[in-house]
Amino acid sequence: MLNDRYNRLIGCANDLRATAMPEGWSGPAANAAAAKAARLADSAEELAAEGAMLRRAAGDVSDAITGVLNGVHEAQSLAAAREFRIDEDGVVTGGPPPVCTADDPDGSVAAADNHRVLSELRDRIREVLRSAEDVDDDFCAVLDRIQTSHVIDPGSGRTDLAAAGNSGWALGALSIPPPPNASPADNAAWWATLSPGQRQVLTKEHPELIGPRDGLPTEARDAANRIRLDQTRAELMNQRDDVRHRMDALRHTAGGDIVLTDRAAYERLKEQWDEISGKLNGVDAIYDRLNHPRPGEPRAYLLMLDASGNGKAVIACGNPDTAADVATYVPGTGSELSKISGDINRSDRMVHAAREAGSSSTAVITWQGYEAPGTLVDAARESYVDDGKGKLDSFQEGLRESHVGAPSHNTVIGHSYGTTLVGHAARDGGLNADDLAFVASPGVGADNVSQLHLEGVNQADVGQHVHSTVAAHDMIKVTNVDLAPPLSGQHFDPHGPDPADPGFGGKVFTSDPGTEGPWYEGGLSGAAHSEYWNPNNKALDNLGRIIAGRPTY
Repeated sequence: MLNDRYNRLIGCANDLRATAMPEGWSGPAANAAAAKAARLADSAEELAAEGAMLRRAAGDVSDAITGVLNGVHEAQSLAAAREFRIDEDGVVTGGPPPVCTADDPDGSVAAADNHRVLSELRDRIREVLRSAEDVDDDFCAVLDRIQTSHVIDPGSGRTDLAAAGNSGWALGALSIPPPPNASPADNAAWWATLSPGQRQVLTKEHPELIGPRDGLPTEARDAANRIRLDQTRAELMNQRDDVRHRMDALRHTAGGDIVLTDRAAYERLKEQWDEISGKLNGVDAIYDRLNHPRPGEPRAYLLMLDASGNGKAVIACGNPDTAADVATYVPGTGSELSKISGDINRSDRMVHAAREAGSSSTAVITWQGYEAPGTLVDAARESYVDDGKGKLDSFQEGLRESHVGAPSHNTVIGHSYGTTLVGHAARDGGLNADDLAFVASPGVGADNVSQLHLEGVNQADVGQHVHSTVAAHDMIKVTNVDLAPPLSGQHFDPHGPDPADPGFGGKVFTSDPGTEGPWYEGGLSGAAHSEYWNPNNKALDNLGRIIAGRPTY
């Protein structure tokens, strides 16, 4: 009925103002008639706006209720599958009895898993209730506005009721905000309460809210981030054009050189030009990998993009939501958006190596999700770790939340300073991963493997799940040697001993010796430091086995 009445109003009254005054009629009666017609037109516009607003809100409420019911169903299904119960007040009780196994003799791993599921159920119930309350509040606000005839400004002078209806339609949209300061579990629970229509609208209209949100499905994040990729490229192009205009405006000599007094400004602008151009190269490399995979390469997914600072991005080679084996690769010193192509190539090679090692399905993620140090001097600081370790922990939790089916075997691989970040994350909060691999580490912030923690791994067994290597000719070793007297016994940097030292307590895997060579510009550790992912390098083969859950030494 609402749709029918609205369509009849729009169809018959568009010319109300235009026909209010017959040609040649004047005088007091004509003026009174014109005023009356104007009031009727204003009322018709308000009615059209109210009708459109109500139609939009009612449709959004229907979608929102579908989403809330979906969230209820998912929570009930999870509870039933894990032997929990949800009572009428939303309180979760029950759970499976503790079971001790050979791999979990004290039942601590099973207990931790039960606690995780209990927390997830509580998160889901909280988000269902929050979403239902948001829908109720938003719809009441729409109805209040309609009842008080405050949908559009009276006397706005519109001559098209459809335009008034369009204004009301836009105002009738219900807000579906994500939870503030959300954990990956909160994000997953919120997403479960959205209808397909709501998800589509959010992805298209607010990709910045969906793309970087840990815990959401990979395909949803990828769809949002592809929009952000185009937006970011356009923004960077505009910035570079602006820099070029300012460079062109500088004064030149008759011979075409920049005048002496403008050379400092030119150098600053040239530095900006190079930085923006580098980021554009990184964006283009991501675009090419997303849209033009080479034969044999899995589909790629963009899970995060941020062009601020040196630029950050997260790209998955393969879908981590469906893969049996999932690895997160954390690059180290010097990594930035402009250089992401090389890191993506390493991830692709690890996918191939894991397949060769027997992985049934693999996803390897280039996680450039932190501001990495630019030089070896910067890498002596822990401030970059402090910025990144919480983000890495959240990302790993999000992989568990979004994964479909049986839990995947998850590995976190760090290279160079990336090992320091991974180590600190495992030391300070524990990482949701089954294995860690440290490649060419300057130290991981721990004196031995017992200080590292992996969720789902019995603490007594962590040493069997920490794997390390360093090439014979990798000059990163200098950061872990004792200094000469009178500083004997002290180390070059503050990050702790080499995890590839047998005394650390983990497992050590083999790498090729690598190319001997001097340190080069930027303070990185010679050619050998970057050769672990070269084809046929023993390190790459071993990383493939670790990712596949089949390490051999």
